[in-house]
Amino acid sequence: MNASIVSILIFAASLRVSAQITENAKLPDTWTKNFVIRVSYSGSMDGSRTDLTFTYDSCKYIRKSGMKAPETSVFALTESNRAEILKKLKELKVADVKSEVSPAPVNDGWLTSMCFGNICMSEGPTIRMSDHDKEVFSNAYGFLESFAEKKTRR
Repeated sequence: MNASIVSILIFAASLRVSAQITENAKLPDTWTKNFVIRVSYSGSMDGSRTDLTFTYDSCKYIRKSGMKAPETSVFALTESNRAEILKKLKELKVADVKSEVSPAPVNDGWLTSMCFGNICMSEGPTIRMSDHDKEVFSNAYGFLESFAEKKTRR
């Protein structure tokens, strides 16, 4: 009985994480001080994980590869960095991506998620997304991770 309740709560929480984007969702024209972008990948069998948090003035990039200790990098974001990020995300039309949880059991529970302010989307084995939206999602994720990697190599 308790296991059923826990399963229902986990499923309900996963629905919230991968909320479908509404027609009115859009990225801001300029990056305000309270706008945050969060990007994460987790669930690999070896424990690998990536977390990126872009705030108004900085980015925190955490990489955990396999059984190694996590590496954390923090770098400053400038006005031109913020403008570049928003421009690329708008070009990709990331706010139009729709993702929906499919109630199907899976053996590989990896999950990639991105939140742009209050616009959140996820990709994984139990997430339904059109091929076009998968491509946009992948391109946005790749852009944000590459952006952080370039900044941390300096």
